[in-house]
Amino acid sequence: MSKKHQQKHGAAEAAEELNEQDLPEVSEPEIDVKPADEPAQEKKPDYYDQLVRLSADFENYRKRTEREKASFLAYGKKQFAEKLLPAYEVLLRQREELAKKQTEEECPASLKAVKDGLNMVFTELEKAFKAEGIEHMDVLDKPYDPATQEVVAMLPSSEAQDGMVLQEVQMGFTMDGKVLRPARVIVGQHAEG
Repeated sequence: MSKKHQQKHGAAEAAEELNEQDLPEVSEPEIDVKPADEPAQEKKPDYYDQLVRLSADFENYRKRTEREKASFLAYGKKQFAEKLLPAYEVLLRQREELAKKQTEEECPASLKAVKDGLNMVFTELEKAFKAEGIEHMDVLDKPYDPATQEVVAMLPSSEAQDGMVLQEVQMGFTMDGKVLRPARVIVGQHAEG
């Protein structure tokens, strides 16, 4: 053998020894082969479950929007009523003043016409307020209630009138049983002496 051939043969033997000693054995990967006539088993989505969930989500959305709509309407109604209350209070006070003047003396025909017109407007406002659940709070000569009234002044009074509302400075109103505007009142205070 030639020297070249020995070198090649020696290198090949060294490579074989290295390969057998250092390298781990590699096994062939297992391949799962399905017959062509069997369809592949894919996971199918559950459309019924999705439909039930979507239906429940929509029902919750519908209920929430109905609640929000009712809340917005109540808020708007409250805001509008609060704007009307000062005009209503002025009309009510003028009506009471006209009633006093009519009892004190005979009123002229022009004043009677104004009074009749004022009564018609007042009657329509009362109907609208009643339909919306708005009521005037009756506070005069009753014990002071901090939940529905604000004290603007305290006047010396007898022991019997201590803590009682003596005068209503600004009328108070409720709407559906809740305070729409608190009454501003003057309360009697008995001085210990």
